[in-house]
Amino acid sequence: MATESAAIDAQTQGPTILAACWVLVVIPGLIVALRLWCKLGLSRRGFGWDDLLICLAWALQLVYTALNTKAVQMGVVGKHVFAIENPELIPPALKLVYISYVIIIISCVFSKTSFAFTLMRIVTKTWMKALLWVIIITMNAVMWLCAICYLAQCRPAAALWDASLLATAKCWPTYVFETIALVAGAYSGCMDFILALLPWVVLWNLEMKKREKAGIALAMSMGVFAAVTAFIKTSKLVNVSQVQDFTWFCSTLTIWASAETGCTIFAASIPSLRILFVRISSSYHHSGDTSDTYNGEAITLQAHKEGSSAQSIQSEPGITTTQEVSVEHNGAQVRQLGA
Repeated sequence: MATESAAIDAQTQGPTILAACWVLVVIPGLIVALRLWCKLGLSRRGFGWDDLLICLAWALQLVYTALNTKAVQMGVVGKHVFAIENPELIPPALKLVYISYVIIIISCVFSKTSFAFTLMRIVTKTWMKALLWVIIITMNAVMWLCAICYLAQCRPAAALWDASLLATAKCWPTYVFETIALVAGAYSGCMDFILALLPWVVLWNLEMKKREKAGIALAMSMGVFAAVTAFIKTSKLVNVSQVQDFTWFCSTLTIWASAETGCTIFAASIPSLRILFVRISSSYHHSGDTSDTYNGEAITLQAHKEGSSAQSIQSEPGITTTQEVSVEHNGAQVRQLGA
């Protein structure tokens, strides 16, 4: 029994928390950097509201990761509460955790709002724009309310992380905030699904090759993964008020909260990278041997039409401008229409 008890005391999820959270912030950070390079360096389309929000979302996720890293290094988070060597470190460590949860909620809603603004640029129908505005406003209202309530559920707020203050503190019934958190998490996941499916509706009627249409829609639908992580994270909040060993329990919640935001940032940035893929694909095709004639006759290559909504998300300025170019190939004149 003594050996089993010692093994439990030695258990720690600290390394797992650090590895998962830093991977989930570094990879989205690289994607955001590529996104900015594609927009400012390759397409020169300028810095939009969606770019600003995604940068703020990633910066807040970085702060969230740093705070939880400190809490783990203090020897509190990731360990069983009864196995913590210095109990005096529990309140300051949990304070960092609670503050970080507020930060990650704001980071998460910024990332989802950024994607909604990206979709706003490509939708053309009034009902779609109205739907996106409803999503933006309601999602921000619900998520910001959840973030505020996180710290407002107790007066003083310090009673959340310092058990010695609970006797005199005024706190809401535990089910109140639990209900708010569950509703906010579920609503966030549902909005992710809607934002992921909307590109299919937008792109379906555009005059584009089916392969391109499917590729762009799939790239913009990666928010489905964010929705899945949102629902998993929300499931962890059930009966959270009854948890006694919170320093151990919060490990899983910390990782899934980071996963939801990281997946959303990643998914929201993928569409902006298409110009990079187009450049790479174009370089590959130009390096091969191509022929513009068949049986010695001239061939007219007609560029496919694209609506303005398709241009705004997938191409750089001028890439679809149609012009007629005459070239000589094997002694025959080839007329090529395209950029």
